[in-house]
Amino acid sequence: MSEKENPMVPEALLAWVVDECRKLGLRVSGGEDDFFEAGGTSLTAVKLIDRAERDFGDDSLPPDELFTESRIAEIVASIQRNSKRAGAVAD
Repeated sequence: MSEKENPMVPEALLAWVVDECRKLGLRVSGGEDDFFEAGGTSLTAVKLIDRAERDFGDDSLPPDELFTESRIAEIVASIQRNSKRAGAVAD
């Protein structure tokens, strides 16, 4: 079974979100960190949404959810809930 066929466990998705946030220059370390308190802006939010859609499908991270549920764990839950690829691991 390839990586793309394995369902992404929450820990792996959490690691993906943390890694992507760090690539955007945010100071996050885990699920309790808040995207905006860690330095996120509307521009970095759009970039994270774009990356989530690239890796997990359209509408996998709706903007309204990111802006109202901005803790990293909430972002993970949003991607899990909305992903059209049912948690497929990104390349």
